[in-house]
Amino acid sequence: MSRMDRINKQLKKFLKKDFLDEYSDRYNRYYLRSKSSRMKEIARFLIEEKNGRLVAISATDEGVQGFDLVYHFDFTHQEKALLLSIKVRIPRKTPIIQSITDIAWSANWAERELMDLMGITFEDHPDPRKLFLPYAWPSEEVG
Repeated sequence: MSRMDRINKQLKKFLKKDFLDEYSDRYNRYYLRSKSSRMKEIARFLIEEKNGRLVAISATDEGVQGFDLVYHFDFTHQEKALLLSIKVRIPRKTPIIQSITDIAWSANWAERELMDLMGITFEDHPDPRKLFLPYAWPSEEVG
């Protein structure tokens, strides 16, 4: 059994009914979908217990279905070409999710980018200042 098989098995046991879906591709990348309410616990498990590294957070706008957030974790320091991405969906009307910066400081700028460019709120983020847009955006016109 590979390291990722063991991690996936433990994640499924850990998440129980909140484990929604999984798949992998031919490049040894694994994808798992769970409920957004569990993302902070998942990050803590992968980083603190499994020694994973958060390398990126991305988001896609799925229209009326909301936003898909994808948290990319790297384990290549433990096994060659081993990546795990956790997908969670948040609603369009209330795009809010807990920040994981207290677990992985590498989430800081990624969360700020997504706040700025996608309008997603990361609750309890330690520094929610804008990165790209003017501070007053969109409440006043910038000229």
